[in-house]
Amino acid sequence: MTAKNKKLKALAGRLTELSRSDDGSVEESRVRSVLTELVGAIPPQTLRKVLKFYYAAIARELRFSEAKIEYAGSMTAKTAKDLATYFAKLYARTITPVTEETPELLGGLKVQVGDDVYDASLAGILNKLRLSLSA
Repeated sequence: MTAKNKKLKALAGRLTELSRSDDGSVEESRVRSVLTELVGAIPPQTLRKVLKFYYAAIARELRFSEAKIEYAGSMTAKTAKDLATYFAKLYARTITPVTEETPELLGGLKVQVGDDVYDASLAGILNKLRLSLSA
């Protein structure tokens, strides 16, 4: 990465910080405000690069504001909310639960927050066992 791109990426990082609310989550009105201020302040060629870095940073932030909860069997809304509350404390930000029934897990659940995956499923346990026996 060139020195100029590093500077633009750092600028996008600062803009991402400005796009967060007090609880750490990305706020649409703040993103709009940042974009409005950028349009006339930066030359078009530079703006395009900054926007690419900013978009990637905002997309990453949004992924870390959502807990994708896969489960086998059934899950109550309260359980999903409790899991979201747990991860909100862990990540110090608001987390929205998104549930998906996944029978292939056989039992248990798998939670993904951003790039982090927490696998407490029977399929995951069996896969770890299979890998340990084949080594």
